[in-house]
Amino acid sequence: MSMIKPSHRGLLHKKLGVPEGKKIPEAKIEKAKESKSPALRKEATFAENFGHKSKLPMGEHHKDNHRAPSNHDEFHKMGGKGY
Repeated sequence: MSMIKPSHRGLLHKKLGVPEGKKIPEAKIEKAKESKSPALRKEATFAENFGHKSKLPMGEHHKDNHRAPSNHDEFHKMGGKGY
C-alpha cells in the first residue's frame, strides 16, 4: 500500500516539469522547498523525506534504539528507573 494518495500521485512531477518515472533532481526539490506556495513546499518536503525512508529496510533505523536490556544492571545503565 502506498502512502501517496492517488489524487496526488505525479502532481509534483507535473508542477516541476519532470516526466513521470524519472527521479526529480535534488536541486529542483530544494528550489521547490523555498517556494512561496505552502502546498508546493509541503509536497517537496514530503518527496524528500519519502525518498530517504524508502531506501531503509523496515525497522533498520530503530534497531539500536529499541533493544531490550539483557540484565538488571544494563537496564539501569540505559536509564531505567527501579522502584
